[in-house]
Amino acid sequence: MYTYEKFNIRLMPWFLVLMGIIFTITGMYTEALIFGTPGGLFVISFKGFKIDAEKKRIRLYDRFLWFYFGKWKPYPTPQYVTVVSIKLSAKRSQSVAIVAPIGGKPSQTYKMNLVIEGKQRFIPLTYGNREKMLKEALLIGELLDIRVLDYTAHEKQWLR
Repeated sequence: MYTYEKFNIRLMPWFLVLMGIIFTITGMYTEALIFGTPGGLFVISFKGFKIDAEKKRIRLYDRFLWFYFGKWKPYPTPQYVTVVSIKLSAKRSQSVAIVAPIGGKPSQTYKMNLVIEGKQRFIPLTYGNREKMLKEALLIGELLDIRVLDYTAHEKQWLR
């Protein structure tokens, strides 16, 4: 079984934590407990996935403390694992709730996908820096005995 997990900070629970702090300052301890506790529990999480090669199933999940949210799902025959480059542009036509790169320069991230047969075509696994995504893709390629495609530049390159 293969497991990948990374640290994740959520923005919405910070609002609940802030409300809990405000209620505590004003002496409303019951309300502070009602709002602050769920905020404190859900502000920090771990996002990841597990691949069970023997049973041909995958689990994409969010983990808060020891609670997992996400179900095991069977996947069709995998064809290959790919790492692709994604440019995040500072020029946006719609408002987005993320911090844009400074000075109008594009920022870049890398995404790892498991390409499968069928209508779904691929399962998005994770994103991050290039070296780490290539390393994880090679591990998944060995586990599932499939090829690994590096599509982070203009030229495609099979790594395995």
